[in-house]
Amino acid sequence: MQLRSKYFTYPVITEEADFYVNSSFESSVEHKMDGYNIRLILRAKLVNRELEDLLSKEVVMIAHHIECTQTCFRKVVLTNEIEKEFVLRDEEVNGLIQVCTFLIANRKLEKYSNSLFSQDFKGFRFDIDRGCILAVGSQINLRVNKVRDDLANTASIFSIIPNMEDTETNIKINTSGNKIVIAVPRETFSIYANMSSSFDIQPIMHSMLIIPALVYALTEIKDSRTHLYNYEDFRWYRSLRKAAEKMNVLFDEETLENLEPFDFAQKLLDSPIPKAVYYLRGDNDEED
Repeated sequence: MQLRSKYFTYPVITEEADFYVNSSFESSVEHKMDGYNIRLILRAKLVNRELEDLLSKEVVMIAHHIECTQTCFRKVVLTNEIEKEFVLRDEEVNGLIQVCTFLIANRKLEKYSNSLFSQDFKGFRFDIDRGCILAVGSQINLRVNKVRDDLANTASIFSIIPNMEDTETNIKINTSGNKIVIAVPRETFSIYANMSSSFDIQPIMHSMLIIPALVYALTEIKDSRTHLYNYEDFRWYRSLRKAAEKMNVLFDEETLENLEPFDFAQKLLDSPIPKAVYYLRGDNDEED
């Protein structure tokens, strides 16, 4: 979620308004890898004695809202602890993670008042429903690069699906998501699905489907070499960049300008086309 300015009908501790005096609510997030998972250390600091007392009694709670727009993951971590650890599983998130922290009412507060209300609210009392915000912390944006990203496992960045349009006879490629999607005509896909589990014919499948898709993606990157930041959140892009760096090829403007997508696609996949030809000729024992 994206924090935006909001008008409240009751006093809230926020940097944008002076509803309280000598009061504050701050938040921060630290993250580190825990195997393939991401461990978040969520912290909040509340300065207001009366609200601190309500927090200790769990009348109010700290709510850490965690969201990843790429995977549609959303989670609210409720706690009355100043520091809380939470583990995100590898498959739940990718790219940009947003963490917004609030202090919320954990039950209905009737005739709520606070001795640290600013002068404008002195003596006023408010009925506040459960779940309403009492303090607003920071929005923290984290970018997570996952360890699992590996071009050797083509399933990690390629998705081969059937094209449900009966009149479509061509293969379509889409690079606008987390994976490079290869849409195959429906009847062709049925044949592919029956054969794809055979390890021996993988070089053929790579030559017919993965290589063209990879050439398409590399050409797109080359054409967009001055705006590569647009691809940072895509897993397929980061995987390609990581694999390229292992071959001492940097994804920068100068290198990409001279890149030959078809040649480089074959290198990235360890030249599957000759292996496919050998297999079709009957040289099944050809060393991979």
